[in-house]
Amino acid sequence: MKKLFVIIILFLCCINSFAQKFDESQRINKGDLTLLDSPISDLALAKMDNSQLRILRNMIFAKYGHTFNSEDLKVFFSQFGWYKPGKKVSESEFKENEKHLLDSIKIFETRNENNSTIKFGNEIIGLWHETPVMPDTWCDRFLIYPDQKIEFLISYFTINYSDDVDVHEYLGNYEIKGNVLTFVVNKLVKDKETIYLNTPLIFKFPILPIEEAVLGNGELIRQMIQIGSKKYYLYSDNPKTIGDWSRQW
Repeated sequence: MKKLFVIIILFLCCINSFAQKFDESQRINKGDLTLLDSPISDLALAKMDNSQLRILRNMIFAKYGHTFNSEDLKVFFSQFGWYKPGKKVSESEFKENEKHLLDSIKIFETRNENNSTIKFGNEIIGLWHETPVMPDTWCDRFLIYPDQKIEFLISYFTINYSDDVDVHEYLGNYEIKGNVLTFVVNKLVKDKETIYLNTPLIFKFPILPIEEAVLGNGELIRQMIQIGSKKYYLYSDNPKTIGDWSRQW
């Protein structure tokens, strides 16, 4: 049973992390439907503003010939030869990856810096991991420090099994305003080389308050936080903690 659980965790790590070129906005503007064929990561969605997310969300409907009521959407999609309106499209017609993308986009569209700011104390400091348990390697994780510094580290499997990956770590500072965590990246680790950015990368993630997650029929309790569309679990209040997670289940 434990081996099966570990295999599932490894699979989820593998499919949920992807290399970033951050050219999605240009591809949206060009009406590039192939964008919908591959998963779009939270990092890519966090680079988009809400107007771009709206176009991306409706691109899924446009692909299937949805007739839009909004004039701006009609005008935008009518410039592409593949758009053939003529019906009201239901989400049930979408492929599973498209449904997943739609759900993720909707979460990112809840970003609102004018909301009451979600307050965190020291409980946000630590190493937050994409899965509640870990075998011999890492999945995606956030390292959050007490001085507003933050790091995002890419999954071991993405780094080692994707030909497109060259950035392994994103490092910078963060601020929370409303329900938005703004991650200002001023440093990258690329092929073990640290690169300092003259122009920072800015990611905006929706964030929810920390909750207690009870897992494995009550056998495991973890603090959990949702950043973007993913849930991350607190492994340690020391962001620099390392170790063998295979023994945690």
